[in-house]
Amino acid sequence: MRSVLKPAAWLCLLLTCVSAFSVAVHQHSSSLDEAQCTVCVIAHSASPAATCKLPSATLVLVQLVVLAEPVSAKQRLIPFALTVRPPPAI
Repeated sequence: MRSVLKPAAWLCLLLTCVSAFSVAVHQHSSSLDEAQCTVCVIAHSASPAATCKLPSATLVLVQLVVLAEPVSAKQRLIPFALTVRPPPAI
């Protein structure tokens, strides 16, 4: 299967490059041909303008200090000790 995938990927890459090159360098002998060419029609069509408006931002300085009480290791082990099930009795 891998022996088929690698040549197929190279073929797709080659076709993409050839098509991009041909679109970039193609020419027409008359304006009538250019009017009927879908590549030229799409290239010269008007694209919609971006209507994204960024909100105005103001800089506000905030100072926050949190002093937490130290937690001992014994306090952290209490929930763990309550959730461990003892071994089954025989």
